[in-house]
Amino acid sequence: MKAHIRGAGLVGGFGSGMAALEAAIRRQPEPPPAASDLSSRAPAVPALAAQTCLLDRLIPPRTLRRVDHYARMALLASHLALEDADMGSGLPETAGLVVATGMGPTANTLDLQPADATEADLALSPILFSNSVHNAAAADISMMLKIRGPCLSINQYEMSVPLAFQTAIDWLEEGRTETVLVGSVDCFSKALHEAAQSGRDSASADSIQGVDPVGEGSAFFILARSETPGARCPYVQHVHMGTTSRSDAPPVLNTLVLHNRRNADFLGRSHLHACFAHLYGAFPTSMGMDVAAALALLRTEQLLSMCLPQSEGGPMLPENPRIGCLKRGETGDWGMIVVGRDGR
Repeated sequence: MKAHIRGAGLVGGFGSGMAALEAAIRRQPEPPPAASDLSSRAPAVPALAAQTCLLDRLIPPRTLRRVDHYARMALLASHLALEDADMGSGLPETAGLVVATGMGPTANTLDLQPADATEADLALSPILFSNSVHNAAAADISMMLKIRGPCLSINQYEMSVPLAFQTAIDWLEEGRTETVLVGSVDCFSKALHEAAQSGRDSASADSIQGVDPVGEGSAFFILARSETPGARCPYVQHVHMGTTSRSDAPPVLNTLVLHNRRNADFLGRSHLHACFAHLYGAFPTSMGMDVAAALALLRTEQLLSMCLPQSEGGPMLPENPRIGCLKRGETGDWGMIVVGRDGR
């Protein structure tokens, strides 16, 4: 079935909300230098850090005193999704929740532990321990938004986002709930930074891998059944997953594809593709940001025409445009979420 996207909220290195992402796409800052130009001794700090100070205006700071940066990003993106959907009264109590994460808060917690830490130093506080599990963000969202429907955290690194969307659509199709809040979140960590630096060190001078800085952020979407009365575009039309070891390949026919630079060689000779990864950085669940970017393009005709190839008659704008968000994993698996202006 197709799922209607009622609203979206996000926070990343570009700012907070759909308007901030749209403004960043319009500015289109220059992408970072090639991998060979980046120093392997770059400091372990996020080049594209997400600021969550806006959350203190939405939720009393006292309530947030035990919430870490990882969960704060997810909470802020969830609240912004509610605002974008004009759901001031909140989600239905029976709404479902699916949170996709690659590293979760574990990497951030491990950053606090030096390799030579003594056994006594490893005695973590209850607050640190409770924030170290992957479903910490889902638990905080459920409590703050009073969600009582099915709740799930998904962790399959780069394939977490397509699996989360497929799960949300399955719940809607099975009638488990009429509304699902589905999203992604990952925070910057030294582990991600070191992995990116290792990729740059091993990449050849003409390689396209590792050119985007490590980022962080969260993107959440409110999905409803496509036959919801008064539903507005766009829709999640398809969720595809496969592996490059088989003959299947991502469906890109007549579809604008958003990707990170590492996926460019996977698209073959298709000219209908764009990359916004330099706006929010590279991290396991950055595909959620791609879905938000696709939503921004479909909502604004001018923005969409800016990102489509030009022909003699102007931009190659299909009558019913659709955008595929592609992510390829380290082991060769891939996922694509196709978003369109209608449910067909």
